[in-house]
Amino acid sequence: MSTDKSFLRKKPTLTNAPKKEKITLSSDARQIPGDSVDEYTELREVNLGLAEKELRQQNENNSLE
Repeated sequence: MSTDKSFLRKKPTLTNAPKKEKITLSSDARQIPGDSVDEYTELREVNLGLAEKELRQQNENNSLE
């Protein structure tokens, strides 16, 4: 089965892609929260504190019933 693909050549292709392939590398060394062990430990401690407050609040709500 032969397919006529001449219609494909007549219509322009709309794209934002560059005509030539380009490879880029980034060496951005800024720290993102959660990247370091210290920041992880700090986040963990904050989350534990919030969890304790939430449990305390739930226990107070249950004791009022």
